[in-house]
Amino acid sequence: MQITETEGIVFRTVKYSETSIILDMYTRASGLRTFMVNGVRSSKNKSGTSVFQVMNQLSLSFYDKEGDSICRIKEYEYAFKYVSLMLDVIKSSVGLFLIECTRNSIRERECNESLYDFITQKFRILDGLESHKLSHFYLQYLLDLAGHLGFKPMNNYSEDTPFFNLNNGKFENAPDRKQYQMDMNSSKLLYLYLRAHEGQEPESSKADKQILIDYLLQYYLQHLEGFRPIKSLEVLRTIMQ
Repeated sequence: MQITETEGIVFRTVKYSETSIILDMYTRASGLRTFMVNGVRSSKNKSGTSVFQVMNQLSLSFYDKEGDSICRIKEYEYAFKYVSLMLDVIKSSVGLFLIECTRNSIRERECNESLYDFITQKFRILDGLESHKLSHFYLQYLLDLAGHLGFKPMNNYSEDTPFFNLNNGKFENAPDRKQYQMDMNSSKLLYLYLRAHEGQEPESSKADKQILIDYLLQYYLQHLEGFRPIKSLEVLRTIMQ
C-alpha cells in the first residue's frame, strides 16, 4: 500500500458513524476520490470537521491501495485558507452552486492537473471577488468548465447564424430541432460572454442572466451523461435577486 501526497478540493461531506466522515474530493494527483476520516467528530478533536467543509482546499496524504473505493486520510492541512468565501452568504451560495455543477460533471478517477488548477484558482478568485461581479463570474465559470471538459460552445455567431443550438454546440440560422434552440436574445448574450475578456461583463439584466443560466444547465444536461438537475439553483436565484 502506497501513501499518496496531493492537494484536493472538497466536493461533498457526509457524516459516518458517531465520529467519522466520508468525503468526496477532487484531487490534483488522482482525480475524483472518496475518503474516510476517522475521529474528527469526537469531542476530543478540537478542530472538528470545519477543515472538511465543502469548497475547502487541502493538502493531504492518504493510503492509496489499488481497488479500494474509499481511502483513508493519513494527514491533512489547509492548502489555501479563504478570507471571505465561507463568511459571505452570497459568495458561499455562488460557490456551492458551482461546486454542485462541477461535482455533477466529473466522474474520472484520473489525474487532470489543468482541470484541478482551473477549479481551485477560480475559487480563490471568488474568495476575493466584489459582489457586483458574481453573476458574471458564475456564468463565465460554466462556459470555461465546459471548455475543460471538451464541449465549450463554438463561437461562430453572426447575423446569418443568430441562434445557438444546445444539441450541437453551434450558432446556426435554423436549428434542426426547435427544442434545442436558444432564443435570439439569449444567443446574443452567450456570444458576448464567449468573446468577453477576463473581468469584462456584457451588459444584461438579471432576468436575462437567469434565462441564460437555465440554458447553460440544459446544455450540460445535453452533453454530460449522468448530469443531474442542480438543487442549489433556486437558492442562487433567491440570493442573487
